Amino acid sequence: MDSLNSTLTEEERNQLCGLLGNVELALLYKASVHGYQASAFHQRCDRQGPTLLVAYNHSDYVFGGYTSVDYAQSGQYITDKEAFLFSVQDEVPLCIKVNSGSHARLDDAGGPNFGQQLYFCYNNQPVIYNQGGNAFSFDSDALYGDITELIECEVYKVKHILQVMEKPWRNVLWTAEYLMEKIRNQKPLVMSVSRFRILMIGPVGVGKSSFFNSINSIFMGRMTSKAMSGSAGTSLTTQFRTYPVKDGRGGKPLPFVLCDTMGLEEQSGFNTKDRKPITKSRLLLHLKT
Repeated sequence: MDSLNSTLTEEERNQLCGLLGNVELALLYKASVHGYQASAFHQRCDRQGPTLLVAYNHSDYVFGGYTSVDYAQSGQYITDKEAFLFSVQDEVPLCIKVNSGSHARLDDAGGPNFGQQLYFCYNNQPVIYNQGGNAFSFDSDALYGDITELIECEVYKVKHILQVMEKPWRNVLWTAEYLMEKIRNQKPLVMSVSRFRILMIGPVGVGKSSFFNSINSIFMGRMTSKAMSGSAGTSLTTQFRTYPVKDGRGGKPLPFVLCDTMGLEEQSGFNTKDRKPITKSRLLLHLKT
């Protein structure tokens, strides 16, 4: 795609985005560059999704129309409840919705039209033509100053930024039961590794042992305190320990082992004898205040 310069000012762009919502505008077609011919318009604008046409005339009117339906030269009458005409001469832009029950445009091989009522680049010339009709109820003087000669016509692709975010890519009921079941079914990718070894590391008092007790209590279905925990000036954990977790009382071991370490202190770190088993841990869980 050629590099094109938009004629819209920042204020005009903001006004138009205000009408459309949270969108980005990407310039597809510029008549002064590509020509006012209908073929040039369709070459660059067909099958581009929602588009915004912006026209400029000699009376400094900035006006046009929006359609949410692709241009495709289908020859069909297009129903588009989101279509509208606009003019951004004032601080509050004029917005004219398509009338209920009316077709928004005819999707033919000619230049862009709205309601077969207002034609842009009519007969491949830098003009607009108001044929009259009832698809849109507007006053030509208010919309474009009743000046039909154009100095520019642009078409922008309208990218709705939140379209992907509005609908989740999958529906998941994030319940405790669902998450616990996902954990139960996890398996290491390497066949030689029977279970995940999760190393818990952090300063004194950050809650490493308490974290294990919480996980263990959840899967046991009752309160447990297998690991010594509490508050003190020095670490209550004095050596590297591993804690397998069972799925309920008498249940099968879960596919992970939590590895508890001595709390890191300003004047000390890991015991030398702890370094070897620590290096065997496959995952690192860094707990901090």
